[in-house]
Amino acid sequence: MDTLQLILLSVVQGLTEFLPVSSSAHLVLLSEFLGEEDQGIIFDVGVHFGTLMAALVYFRSDLKKMIINLGSHKFLSKENNLTANLIIAVIPILLLGFLLRDFVNLNLRNSEVIAYATIIFGILLYTAQLRKGKEDLDSVNLKQALIIGLFQCLALIPGTSRSGITITAGLFLGLSATAASRFSFLLAIPTIGAIALAELIRVSFIDIMDNGVELSIALIISFLVAYISIDMFLKLIDRIGFTPFVIYRLLLGGWLLMYWT
Repeated sequence: MDTLQLILLSVVQGLTEFLPVSSSAHLVLLSEFLGEEDQGIIFDVGVHFGTLMAALVYFRSDLKKMIINLGSHKFLSKENNLTANLIIAVIPILLLGFLLRDFVNLNLRNSEVIAYATIIFGILLYTAQLRKGKEDLDSVNLKQALIIGLFQCLALIPGTSRSGITITAGLFLGLSATAASRFSFLLAIPTIGAIALAELIRVSFIDIMDNGVELSIALIISFLVAYISIDMFLKLIDRIGFTPFVIYRLLLGGWLLMYWT
């Protein structure tokens, strides 16, 4: 992969990881367009650690509060409600992701699946926002967290969007746009962390040293772009809503069906 392709793919990953438009779909399609069928494990490690770091830095105050509360209150106390909810919500994707990873890679990573998923889950997001919920993060209980976690498993289908489907679930459960988005982004931390760790295990120390420049570029660019993406999204979402993302998904899905399937 040349430097220009590396930079472009890293920007796309950082930009779309936290937007409800599917980062994996954009990477697959951009790779096909550029003639790069596989970005390589080093790239995957770099961008996943980059986007993970962006979420960790952005939500550092929330995470600090969660850690302090874990040490000073009982686990199932109201002070640890968010922590418990995130743990419950991440379990389904960890289990199904491990079991279905090979099946998804072999059978679902194609333009037709991406096109239909982009359209269908875009419509679902639009339907969910009509609920106009007002609840905040403190209102989420363990049952609702599990439901969001089960919805997240649908993100195994390329084109779904991990953030999009978890935000959709939160909206259906009555959360406000900001609350649903914040829960989705916080849930991304253990989810992306598990993915990054699984990928890192597959890479030898020699591979890391030999590809240090590529790894560093992917990590730094995806970190910077993802951080800006999170910040802008949370500042604007109450004002603009999800309709612009839905329209984009419908246009993208329609274009894929016409020209790529």
